Amino acid sequence: MNSLDTGDSLKTKFTALLGGGKSRLLVVLGIVGMGFILLSSFISTGAKNNPSVGSADQISQEYVTQLEKRLTDLVGQVQGVGRCEVMVTAETGVEYVYAVEQNENASQTNSYEGDEVKRETQQQNLEQKYIVVDTGSGKREALLKTQKQPAIRGVVVVCEGASSMVVQERITRVVTTALGIPYNRVCVTPIK
Repeated sequence: MNSLDTGDSLKTKFTALLGGGKSRLLVVLGIVGMGFILLSSFISTGAKNNPSVGSADQISQEYVTQLEKRLTDLVGQVQGVGRCEVMVTAETGVEYVYAVEQNENASQTNSYEGDEVKRETQQQNLEQKYIVVDTGSGKREALLKTQKQPAIRGVVVVCEGASSMVVQERITRVVTTALGIPYNRVCVTPIK
């Protein structure tokens, strides 16, 4: 089989594959997209100095510990509260958002038979690439756009004076206002 026969064979197979309409085209585009995603996971950007999973967990724990200390100091200042302890739980770790360059292309092709559209083909391509910068020491890093602190899942306050409903309400109001979380994520209970 020569190269012309191979080319004609591939063309015939590709035409037969696309002959099924939009659903087959979407499946093919989806498979190609997944292939690009898989391929991009193997390509190194050389960004070794960017935050890693281990450091993100450490930063999250430091953030929660610091938040607990600040809340303990704040709640301790509420009228009617004596000694207190605060525990904060976070939903996720620190989230790093990197700057991306995005290119989007869309095209539509129609085949007409008389006045009617016989076949319509739509194609959308979205390409995203991380913006990589030179750090000056010969290393290249992805450009960090922002760092999001972990979302707070809940807060437990154990303190003297929490047997009073008025003190519980004050503490709950202070914590929900300080963290911007709903009342149902705060538990206030008396210390033993």
